[in-house]
Amino acid sequence: MADTSIPSGLQALSGELAGLVELVQRSVVRVEDGSRLTATGVVWASDGIIVTTSHGVERDEDLAIETNDGSLVGAVLIGRDADTDIAVLRADSDALNPIGRPTRDDARIGDLILALGRPGRAGLHATLGIISGRTETQTAGKSEYLLHTDADMYPGFSGGPLVNMQGNIVGLTNLLFGRGQGIAIGTPVVSNIVQALLTNGCVQRGYLGVRTQQVALPDELSAKLGWTQNRALLVAQVEPGSPADTSGLLLGDTLLRFNGEVIHDVDMLRRQLRSHPPGAEVVVDYLRGGTHGQVAVTLGAE
Repeated sequence: MADTSIPSGLQALSGELAGLVELVQRSVVRVEDGSRLTATGVVWASDGIIVTTSHGVERDEDLAIETNDGSLVGAVLIGRDADTDIAVLRADSDALNPIGRPTRDDARIGDLILALGRPGRAGLHATLGIISGRTETQTAGKSEYLLHTDADMYPGFSGGPLVNMQGNIVGLTNLLFGRGQGIAIGTPVVSNIVQALLTNGCVQRGYLGVRTQQVALPDELSAKLGWTQNRALLVAQVEPGSPADTSGLLLGDTLLRFNGEVIHDVDMLRRQLRSHPPGAEVVVDYLRGGTHGQVAVTLGAE
């Protein structure tokens, strides 16, 4: 007779995963804003700080969270950031369980992870997957990243945690960014945005005042500059009276570098602006009529 017993290794893994969900579920809440579809949120700090997605919180008032035991607790909006789609709430409770955070950046491609969410009133859901990709960014010299995962995410999962096998959050899931696919904003990004919103109620970013589009750089121009850069940003519009305008940047200029850092797509320029506060002076390298130039720009407020 064939042996149909489950291998002990699989039983152990199953038990570990179930125990991990039991540990983390206390830090996963449902955010109620009165709309038909609700969002998931993460308990960030024991004084009631909740992190979720901005698109999942349609209203600024009459907010609440549903905790793991089904209790409904009132909450107020601290602030939201459109660029990263993160919102921070403060719940009227000091008895919440904050999620664990890693002491170092160890989110690796191939790591097993769990995605947790509270979609609507369906209760807690958890799915298993791996970190399938990692997109590196930097802000003010600090490492940041977006994580890609093959873990299934259902409508309402946005704002929930992606957790590693130690039960620590490595990312905040966002179905809007991923267009339905598994994307999570890395914990370093979330930490920086939460701190800014708690301190200022907003994220202060530098403002340049241009609209751009990506263009290819001819090989001969790259060779002339002595750079390996093959893409840059063509200035398609300069806002009148903006820092770009007052510094002398013109329609048709091609932006190459921002404070020495290559900018070859719009996202890179946005990240550079995010890492420099209003009033900061930066140096922009550009091409005009095939000639390389530099200009100092004092950034405005977004």
